[in-house]
Amino acid sequence: MLLKKIVVAEDDDAIASMVTMALGDAGYLCIRARDGEEALHATKMHQPDLLVLDVMMPKMDGRQVAAKLKSDVLLSKVPILMLTALGDVESKVEGLDAGADDYMAKPFDLRELAARIRALIRANQRERDRNALTDLPGSFGVDQHIQECLARNEEIALVQIGVHGFSDSVMGQDLSVTEAFIKSFANFLITAVRTKSGYLAHLGGTDFVASCSAANLSDMMDEVIRGFDKSAGQWIDQSGDLRLVSGAVFCTQECAADDEPGFSKRLASAMGKSLAAEGSNYVLFEQIS
Repeated sequence: MLLKKIVVAEDDDAIASMVTMALGDAGYLCIRARDGEEALHATKMHQPDLLVLDVMMPKMDGRQVAAKLKSDVLLSKVPILMLTALGDVESKVEGLDAGADDYMAKPFDLRELAARIRALIRANQRERDRNALTDLPGSFGVDQHIQECLARNEEIALVQIGVHGFSDSVMGQDLSVTEAFIKSFANFLITAVRTKSGYLAHLGGTDFVASCSAANLSDMMDEVIRGFDKSAGQWIDQSGDLRLVSGAVFCTQECAADDEPGFSKRLASAMGKSLAAEGSNYVLFEQIS
């Protein structure tokens, strides 16, 4: 895993050394800048995960740096934690208005500094990861969700869900039609996943990843199939061959008792029943349990 990069823009050598050592011990790669111009250049050059920015610096002060970065179309998403010896409310407001995402007055506790940096990076990654069309988390969100569940020792199951024939049937139409289809698809997935208190992410196009407890996966996928049958009829009528497809199914633990069929067989059986009962074009093409 690549280290998170942080530009530390601080003209005081003692403070800069203390901050970079503390953040280095916390697992971050720190890049030092000694004035405002260096801070601007280092941020453009390295595109860090966060900028720690002192207000009072030579050549260009922190507020000017923040304002320039936030006006840049590519660098405006870099979160800025502003440090200053000016702790009055007016100075904080000026810093936040200039583009700072958080503000700490000197002297500060290094543990609080590290905690605020983690929170800013985490929030920024979540927002960057969200799909602009559906506002759902993306691949970063899936990775984080899996790590959090495993850390809590939760039994989870994940399944990739998509639509076969989408690119051939729908993509050739007007962009508004394509977006309307994806939104419609996402909306019924959200409804189906929520019924089982599950998690949903959007990887792009019609590629989604759903997660829930292992015991609830079959029931959740029944809801997905029914939702597709009910809501996708208009698209099938317009576009011809559209089929709901499932990617690899992953389960943290075999979730069937010894006297019951295995997880994969029970899931396949549930899909078959739904297929026969609802007439859905559903294809389960790979299972891993």
